[in-house]
Amino acid sequence: MGDYPRIFRLKQKFQCSTIPDVAATVESQLQSLQLANRIRPGESVAITAGSRGIRNIAEVVTAIARHVKGLNAIPFIVPAMGSHGGGTVSGQLEVLESYGITEASCGCEIRATMDTLVVCEAKEGFPVYFDKYAANADHVI
Repeated sequence: MGDYPRIFRLKQKFQCSTIPDVAATVESQLQSLQLANRIRPGESVAITAGSRGIRNIAEVVTAIARHVKGLNAIPFIVPAMGSHGGGTVSGQLEVLESYGITEASCGCEIRATMDTLVVCEAKEGFPVYFDKYAANADHVI
């Protein structure tokens, strides 16, 4: 038993800040990016929605879609989650729905596919894959 280091029980407390109005904060941050200088009316904008436990993700995605619509562009949501949802379109749509992300709630289309495109090659020589719908969008957020 002398070979093991002593173990101490401890509790760690993290500072947790809150954002009182998620949608307003997202809008403010998007305004600061001056996306109107980059995104033109009629252009398509893929909004990625992941499955990594982002708190209030439905509010965030909805606020982004609203901002993009305000630029007279065409937002749509793409699941950005790889094998989550069983690596199927229906499974990924179920994951998004469980987070409150639906076409009705976010006000824009969800385009889900398992089809990918190779968009480049990493310097190590392996291909980099990207969602087909996102790759064909004019912009990706």
